[in-house]
Amino acid sequence: MKKRVLILISTFIFIFLLSSCLAHTEVRKEDYDILSTAATFSSDKVIGEYGGNIPDDFDGVKFLQLVKEKIPTKYYHALKKYDIELIPMKTYYLLKVYHEKKLILFDYSCTTEADGRILEAPEKYDINNLHLYDECKKLTPKP
Repeated sequence: MKKRVLILISTFIFIFLLSSCLAHTEVRKEDYDILSTAATFSSDKVIGEYGGNIPDDFDGVKFLQLVKEKIPTKYYHALKKYDIELIPMKTYYLLKVYHEKKLILFDYSCTTEADGRILEAPEKYDINNLHLYDECKKLTPKP
């Protein structure tokens, strides 16, 4: 009897520890909403700084440096928490946000909301062809 109780208790402890480890690696809905808002809110700050001339060497590090003092702290921390890749596209940029090397969100800077909230509907997006969701190129005048 004691052996069964000990096995049962050990099993519960193992399951609890395993589930708490999994909970730390997933992205909570509230955090995801803040991250999405932070991405779009930051684009106004970048455009305010550079206008329609995003430098070719503008990257994720420079992006975070620029927005650090210009956006609310909770937005900055939401961005800083994840791996960020920024691709300048002359008059706008594409921001990609990764969690554990997996793309979870993308945003073209010319739109008012995050263009790709991948965690909410992964089947909706072709992450290998993000250009399909680029609304900015429709707004950018051709030379």
